Amino acid sequence: MNSTSHPWEEIYRREGRVFPEPFPRFGEVVEAFRVNGCSVILDLGCGSGRHVVHLAKQGFQSLGLDISPTALHLAQAWMREEGYQACFTLGDTRQPLPFRDGSVEGVLSTQVIHHARIPAVRLAIREIRRVLVPGGLAFVTVAGRKDAGLDFEELEPGTFVPMSGPEAGLAHHIFSVAELRSEFVDYQVLDISVRAEGAVLAVLARKP
Repeated sequence: MNSTSHPWEEIYRREGRVFPEPFPRFGEVVEAFRVNGCSVILDLGCGSGRHVVHLAKQGFQSLGLDISPTALHLAQAWMREEGYQACFTLGDTRQPLPFRDGSVEGVLSTQVIHHARIPAVRLAIREIRRVLVPGGLAFVTVAGRKDAGLDFEELEPGTFVPMSGPEAGLAHHIFSVAELRSEFVDYQVLDISVRAEGAVLAVLARKP
């Protein structure tokens, strides 16, 4: 699946700037980055810019990567409107990230890396660790259950693809708390939380 055929490219083309507000409890993550001395934050799956913009407003240097060219265009326009600058990169979290080792102090990724079969999810987790500086923080959220009301086909244990809806055809790996902790075994896991009535799992972890 290339960038122009990805379901989210179609969503951004059709709906424009989506999710204008940061995810719930964004302030807690900002505070964790700040306390940890992080100043350069990479948003993996930045979409149309909601987190890069709000990170910039909080004084961070924000970088964004997304698979959708339209999303990146929207994010760049939003940053200009707000009077900030950011570096945006077209990329796919299912592939090696186009950033050098230890190039960022924090990584934020919300509801993105689970959109893959488990080998690609594991690659994303390794790549996040690689691009972080030693002691850098990652805050990552993933799916904790399948969306109600949709039919799914199982691709592999724990990975499903919706047959309808806006993300039809896009793999979703569904995590348990135990699996999420296990997949982040090479990090120092600081916190794992269950959010949105179990639909979202969040991990805050430090690169040793």
